[in-house]
Amino acid sequence: MRIVVCVKPVPPEPTLDDAGRLDRSGGAALTGVDESAVETALRVRDGVGGEVVVLAMVPPDAADALRPALAMGADRAVVVAGDALAGADLLATSSALAAALRGLGPDLVVLGAASGDGNGALLWAALGERLGLPVLSRAVEVTVADGRVRATRQTESGLHRAEAELPAVLALSGEVCVPRYPSFRDVIAAKKAVLETVTPAELGVPESELGAAGSRTRVLAAAPAPARGEAEIIEDDGDAHERVVDFLAQRRLL
Repeated sequence: MRIVVCVKPVPPEPTLDDAGRLDRSGGAALTGVDESAVETALRVRDGVGGEVVVLAMVPPDAADALRPALAMGADRAVVVAGDALAGADLLATSSALAAALRGLGPDLVVLGAASGDGNGALLWAALGERLGLPVLSRAVEVTVADGRVRATRQTESGLHRAEAELPAVLALSGEVCVPRYPSFRDVIAAKKAVLETVTPAELGVPESELGAAGSRTRVLAAAPAPARGEAEIIEDDGDAHERVVDFLAQRRLL
């Protein structure tokens, strides 16, 4: 069984470049959501056998961000990288990753709930659509057996159980498990491991569908958030609740 975990390393201190896009020139790291997704995939592999492949679309100088996943126990790491991918939005990113996934032929695609930068929480749905696979989202518990994936989903109305036939796409609900702690020997081995690279040309996707050229969103403006105004601190002398109600009523918030 081949399990592919799609991760998105993000800069530790996000800043915007002159074009209003996230500046990715200063390195990147996996988030807790990504590490939880890797751990979930490893537990599935440990139960049913197979391999875990970590997949990411990142600039070449950020590829080392996948090594911690290898240290945790992932079998392979594949990086989709190239100048033609720069500036990709959700549509262009899903186009590139879907092409890479077709080449890998996964039985199960695992993603975290959302990336640590855009926080869009839609990539898993876009990949399911492009690959024509069923999607189980917002999963907090996962089991795989008899060619099916079963998940307990966290929804607004409570927990919901669902299942789908493999191959399928699985999206988790936040950090659903504690990632394992790699040994020193595993960390050293991960530093020496070869990272596989897929170029835009190898994806078999027209460049017009990749990167900024294939994106359908545009940044019109970007500016720092305005500074907060003065705040009123209410000391509770027994009438704090009344003063809070008056404050809200004056602003027609009640």
